[in-house]
Amino acid sequence: MPGTLRTVRGDIDPAEMGSTLPHEHVFGAVDMYWDPGEDPRASADPGAGPTLENLWHWRENPCANRGNLHMGDEKDAIDELSVLPGLGVGTLVTLSPIGMGRNAAGLRYVSEVTGVHIVAGSSYYVAASWPGERRSMTEDQMVDEIARDITVGMEGTDVRAGIVGEVGLSWPIDPLEERALAASVRAHRQTGAALSIHNPYYVPGAGTLLEIGRRIADLGADMSRVIMGHCDGFSRDPRFPDVVAELGCYVELDLFGYPSGYEPEVDFVYPSDELRVETILGLIKAGLADRLLLSHDICFKTSRQKFGGNGYGYIHRVIVPWLKRKGADDDVLDQILVRNAQTVLPLAPV
Repeated sequence: MPGTLRTVRGDIDPAEMGSTLPHEHVFGAVDMYWDPGEDPRASADPGAGPTLENLWHWRENPCANRGNLHMGDEKDAIDELSVLPGLGVGTLVTLSPIGMGRNAAGLRYVSEVTGVHIVAGSSYYVAASWPGERRSMTEDQMVDEIARDITVGMEGTDVRAGIVGEVGLSWPIDPLEERALAASVRAHRQTGAALSIHNPYYVPGAGTLLEIGRRIADLGADMSRVIMGHCDGFSRDPRFPDVVAELGCYVELDLFGYPSGYEPEVDFVYPSDELRVETILGLIKAGLADRLLLSHDICFKTSRQKFGGNGYGYIHRVIVPWLKRKGADDDVLDQILVRNAQTVLPLAPV
């Protein structure tokens, strides 16, 4: 129904959302990133988890151990999400794309047990992750699959997705990704669901964000209902606030809690949380707090508390008090953490 939030347990009034984490993963499998190289310590077991003795290796080399790329245990998910209501978090968006371990029935179960409203995504990740049969899909077939997930149900269930995403984009954008992006924009318009983009976070300069945003606008998306994810790296560019203002979309700083380490595969140094906090304060000062969303993008086991990570509560435990000490008041924090999601995520009339 237009104006309602579509969750895995059904549609709800946006007033029930509470604070929202708009870019997370409850379940997922990103085997495309598995790269053990020549490391004799690397594990090929997708069901494995780190131990106290090798946790350093799993965190230092997150893609060397295949088990780190698999989050499929329902009990673990329940344990991790159960802390959220006590922090004021009522809603979480899980953006594992089609074919990457979404587990529709499991999402409903986790939501029922924890009481957290879960919004599931539907789209296609970067082309490097696509199996052979998907590469032959037409744009129309993609539109139909995404729309069916949102209006009927995912994976043969009646558990419905509530957002189009995350739409995976590499750089330069692969022709297969161009097809999926066009299909995702069409599904967004057809269903009234918001659109969430996985941007190539490793490309320097906010000009890349602007170029991608313009492509999405040219495809006919309602930019007021588009969420541009993984903007943490782009925010290093002094032009970032101007790009945000020009695009008129939502921008997401969604790598909170990640180590400020180096990713050699794409020559990218993760920004520090200090830089993210300064970016937030700068956007507030520029009058752009109503364009900003915050999340963690937890997709590795080692990001979860059980395995020594910061977990899904890190923003509310650490970053919110930090922002308050830096002068952000309760109203602007409510805008960023609550009201922005209440505006962008509910279904729009079609």
